[in-house]
Amino acid sequence: MLYTQTAFSQAIFLMFENLDSWLKENYQNLPHHAVKVYLFGGCAMHLHTGTRTSNDVDAQLQSISILQPIHTIEKAIQSVDFDDESGLPRSLDWDGGFNLSIAPIDPDYEERAILIHTTKSNLVDLYLVSAVDIAVSKLGRLESVDRTDIKTLYQQGLFTEEEFIQATTEATKYCAVAPDKLEFNVELAINFLREESR
Repeated sequence: MLYTQTAFSQAIFLMFENLDSWLKENYQNLPHHAVKVYLFGGCAMHLHTGTRTSNDVDAQLQSISILQPIHTIEKAIQSVDFDDESGLPRSLDWDGGFNLSIAPIDPDYEERAILIHTTKSNLVDLYLVSAVDIAVSKLGRLESVDRTDIKTLYQQGLFTEEEFIQATTEATKYCAVAPDKLEFNVELAINFLREESR
């Protein structure tokens, strides 16, 4: 089950519907699926579990060559104002500082991601990164919120301990995080997942 119908999820989709409109206005004859958005962070957590939200969108963008460099697109992504599930006003911003180079991630994460939304003009595809890849991406920092996120994904049965270990093994080959720190964080995460299983 994915949480795609909540007010927060709809705000995520609206952000990229607005980007779709901007692309249509500023470029002629763009092919369908010109931009791919891979959702990480709090947005991915919400879509997977419905447990929390975020004030910004952490995502990896990919685009066809005519839309390069990628910051050309990022500058066009506008904040979205919306009312949350409680009716309170919220704002969702684009996080231009998100960088996969500081997170351990297997490059094959794209193959495991799920297409969850295509914009009206078919110019932008939104992909939800798999739960296990989201969990592994949090090992670079492994702060309190990261630990909670990993535990929540695991508790909801979205990956197994074996899948987590396999994914961390692949991801550590491609990470800029100091190897000793990353190894420590991996061991710590595996230990607290095992505690959850008892």
